Amino acid sequence: MSDVLELEDLEDLECELEAADAKAGRTARRRTAIHDIEPGAAWNDVEHAILTRRSIRKFKGRQVPAHMIRRILEMGRFAPSQGNCQPWSFVVVRDKAMIAEMEQYCVAVCKNMTASVDYTNYPPGSEQRAAIMENTQKLNRASPNSFHPVPMTAIKSIANGRFAVFHKAPTVILILVEERGVGVPEVDIGVTGTNIVLAAQSLGLGTCWVGFSRLLSSNAALLEKLGVAPPFEIAEAICVGYPIGNPTQQTVSRQTHQIVWWEGGEKQILY
Repeated sequence: MSDVLELEDLEDLECELEAADAKAGRTARRRTAIHDIEPGAAWNDVEHAILTRRSIRKFKGRQVPAHMIRRILEMGRFAPSQGNCQPWSFVVVRDKAMIAEMEQYCVAVCKNMTASVDYTNYPPGSEQRAAIMENTQKLNRASPNSFHPVPMTAIKSIANGRFAVFHKAPTVILILVEERGVGVPEVDIGVTGTNIVLAAQSLGLGTCWVGFSRLLSSNAALLEKLGVAPPFEIAEAICVGYPIGNPTQQTVSRQTHQIVWWEGGEKQILY
């Protein structure tokens, strides 16, 4: 009986040693994961993906393998969110006819908007120009983000056929936001979308955010086809595909913003 007890004690000791070794290994891995970066050090892989990412508006015709799309969606799923409530859902559209239908509807909406707010369609001094200008100014005051000159210029280009809404991408990912999301769910949508575009960049894919996808929200038939239903609504879309050429060679300007830096009881202004 004593031999059996001694054998059991030995097995228990071996288990304890294995657990201790595993814990020590985890601690060592955590320590090695902490990198002290020296000033001027080379960019790491994540930083490089951020710096070389570009908004792609010209894609090759070939489709992206489905498993790669699922892979980048998994990175989106692991994005942080307020209270880990994850107020998002994804709709993947890879059907050419469906993307074309989405495109046509957005173009039609842009044409209607241009007719009602673009006063430059009428000669200076005309009553029509004055009336539409007044209407446009009211809309701009009510919704300065939507009626900013930048999106309005794009709307006119879309209406005139000079700008494709979904950039003829083979895959379009619609990001849906839950209206009942905790805190500011739109921020969480931006975070999960950023994970998606950076994951795509790391795999050699190109992406482009498409805010005009929200125009689809006024088409009940399309929403039903896409499976978009309350409490979810379309927040953004991300076009995905293989970019034409090497867009990473293009330089993208970024404004230098003022940074207020508090440290050691002192306030500094950095750039």
